[in-house]
Amino acid sequence: MTAANVEKRKPLTRRQVLQLMLDQDGRCGCGCGFKLDPMGEGVIDEHRIALELTGSNDLANRSLFRKPCAKRKTSEKDAPAIAKAKRIAARIDGTRRERKAIPSRGFDKTQTRGFDGKVRSRKAENCKPGGYDGEAGVKP
Repeated sequence: MTAANVEKRKPLTRRQVLQLMLDQDGRCGCGCGFKLDPMGEGVIDEHRIALELTGSNDLANRSLFRKPCAKRKTSEKDAPAIAKAKRIAARIDGTRRERKAIPSRGFDKTQTRGFDGKVRSRKAENCKPGGYDGEAGVKP
């Protein structure tokens, strides 16, 4: 869903806030069970389904949350889901560029350099059964 199609957030009227308080029995809408404290802790009206995820401003899609619960819902649930939806939309629109692998220099896989600075062959026939190449116990 593009930014042009997202419905703009509309604030709740006092009557709608009271209706939600009655519907939720004065408890937080996240399900934690804590009582709402509008004067102390603060109350935020949250969309159950975020507007950017095809949610609406209908009262059925709104609920009242305590501020800590609203922050947790937004950061853990809504923000990642919105980011994923934007990535998918960009991939479909063709505006997101695909990631390319970082090119390697393509080192020579048949040779290796020892700690003494000498270049040696990595061929298996040069190795003894113990795994050493016989030169003072140095591994290839």
